[in-house]
Amino acid sequence: MSFDESAREYILTLFNKKIVDGKVFEKDSDEVVMSFEGNQLSVDEFGGVKKGSEIFIEDNIVSLIKLKSKKE
Repeated sequence: MSFDESAREYILTLFNKKIVDGKVFEKDSDEVVMSFEGNQLSVDEFGGVKKGSEIFIEDNIVSLIKLKSKKE
């Protein structure tokens, strides 16, 4: 599934995140949000959230493969 930037921003706000200069931060503490792979998450790289968690996935096939591999 893919979505445009406004949808990405909306989804992130549902998880109590904010976007500053294209980067994703915790709304209340201003901590940077890290992807599953340990990279600072940008709104352009945001691909989704693992079901039932706040594990943020980057928008690329490598991230999905690594997440699947770790799960098994």
